[in-house]
Amino acid sequence: MSDNRLPEPLFATSVQSDWIDYNGHMNDAAYARVFSLSVDALMAAIGLDQDGRERSSLTIYTLTMTIHYLKEAHLGEALSVKGRILEHDDKRLRLWFELKRDDGATSALNEQVLLCVDQSGDKPRAAPFAPDQIARIRSFHATDADAPLPKLAGRGISLRKPE
Repeated sequence: MSDNRLPEPLFATSVQSDWIDYNGHMNDAAYARVFSLSVDALMAAIGLDQDGRERSSLTIYTLTMTIHYLKEAHLGEALSVKGRILEHDDKRLRLWFELKRDDGATSALNEQVLLCVDQSGDKPRAAPFAPDQIARIRSFHATDADAPLPKLAGRGISLRKPE
């Protein structure tokens, strides 16, 4: 792994029995959990693991999350998540995650916007990332900055009108 790239996979797991819904496949909330745990892995990669949070009083809050469900995942199936920083500024990250099954099929896609939050005062407030954190963010982003945006990135929710 290059120091300029996020770890690959960013997160790996397998489908747990309590993640299975009444349709016999992974429940939508379990996908959100896997993507949330992927954010935790990304936080560690940029220096916001537990030690980094305690040292800086900074953390991340999720502002928005969209999940595209493409193929079902089933009990015991191995899953891996690849991540990419699509955009960032001094306080925010726009992320893209791809969840793959063990057969290589993409099971789900996830886009998130996260906000850096300083928890040191009386109440949490938006704040810039620490210098070492933003340096890592910039480095990770630079490796994919010229790659085209994923086809579904930035896509809102709507019902298509009949043509």
